[in-house]
Amino acid sequence: MEYMRGYIDRYQGSSKSGEFNWLMQRVSGVALLVLLLGHFFIQHFIGAPVGGAGYAAVAARLSDLGWKLFDMTFVTFALYHGINGIFMVIEDYVYSGWRVFWKGFFWIVGVLYWVLAALTIIPFKG
Repeated sequence: MEYMRGYIDRYQGSSKSGEFNWLMQRVSGVALLVLLLGHFFIQHFIGAPVGGAGYAAVAARLSDLGWKLFDMTFVTFALYHGINGIFMVIEDYVYSGWRVFWKGFFWIVGVLYWVLAALTIIPFKG
């Protein structure tokens, strides 16, 4: 039975040290659900634009600081949730030295997408 210990330790993947990541995956999932339902309810029932959801309506919405903060919060949670999920898959299924490469690659991709979102949403003027 002792010979199995090394095998089990090697292939535990994200269950070995991923309690915080597991918890944050659930927290960010709940936050995304609340943000999505809030966005849907506000956009379709409370503050539905008169002329539809075209460019003018989106531009008017993004001129408001509250909507900018809402959208940046949404993007931040979505990117965190997606990248954290990919990290868990990498921990579970990549056993070679490629693990560091893929984690670094997705870190860079996540940061780039967040910067692109910030450059698009924050300076936008309607």
